Amino acid sequence: MRFGTYFFLQAPPGHRHADIIQRELQQMVWSEQLGFDEVWLTEHHFIDYGLSVDPATLASAVASRTSRVRIGLAAAILPFHDPIRLAEQLALVDIISGGRLDVGVGRGNRPSEFTGYRIPQVESRERFDEAVQIIQRAWTEERFAYHGRFFQIPEVRVIPKPLQRPHPPLYQVCVSPDSIETTALRGWPMLNSILFGGLEQVVASRDRYVTTLQKAGRSPAEIASLLDHWGVSRQIYVAPTDAQASPRPRTPRCGTRSRSASSSFPSGSRTAIPRCSRRSGPWRSGSRRSPGRGSWPRHWPSARRRRWPATSSRCARSASVRCSAG
Repeated sequence: MRFGTYFFLQAPPGHRHADIIQRELQQMVWSEQLGFDEVWLTEHHFIDYGLSVDPATLASAVASRTSRVRIGLAAAILPFHDPIRLAEQLALVDIISGGRLDVGVGRGNRPSEFTGYRIPQVESRERFDEAVQIIQRAWTEERFAYHGRFFQIPEVRVIPKPLQRPHPPLYQVCVSPDSIETTALRGWPMLNSILFGGLEQVVASRDRYVTTLQKAGRSPAEIASLLDHWGVSRQIYVAPTDAQASPRPRTPRCGTRSRSASSSFPSGSRTAIPRCSRRSGPWRSGSRRSPGRGSWPRHWPSARRRRWPATSSRCARSASVRCSAG
């Protein structure tokens, strides 16, 4: 099992965006120093929920500041990108990082983002599928041409190629049952999120994924390998006891959800903001040993609390964990 941190670059009211971005970059460096295995970066547009508008640029900044930790995208939203340009950018990041890049991709799910990019959301699946084909061919073929509904590419040579061969590991964000099955048929690992839900979501996703792999004829060894690279993210707060952990993250989690939901809809929308969870206990793996190298602070943010701005998000951190086949 491998542990990582997941960065949204959230922008609470009253804080300069430039300060937030620099603060989050410093936290990514600290993640490596504290022994985490991975840092994961998201992509959002036009909302305070996340300032990571260009994950390739952000990944390059992380690569230049670190030397060991793997750098993952969770995820690049393919309908918003020119696939040739993105293939070039990510190949360059893979080289700069010394082959530490993991590429998660997704279709996107926020209407406001599709509106801002002037792309009908109903086209997201087809645009995503075409972009996946183009990026993989750009990384693995010397020259190629592509003729699809949305992308017409004359014969082209895309360079440089990624350092990792045949290309950086690919993952797909899975939310719907359909996306889980599609990911399994592609032979990619899943990226799941349970930021506000329960573990039963993860179990159901795993079961559907494994069933689809079995129906597709994957061997037990192949299934075990894919599950070993399965990524799951959730918000955590580390404390010695449940009693100490439970009350403290509730306000930050409510603030996170409220900003996310309220930013997704036009002013005056009557869409309800879902009720926040009342409980958030310590995060434990199968053993009590600190993950990775180095030591884990008793309260995860406390080791750097003086450097955090006084915002409601300071007590909570999203984290990712790579699950074992078991």
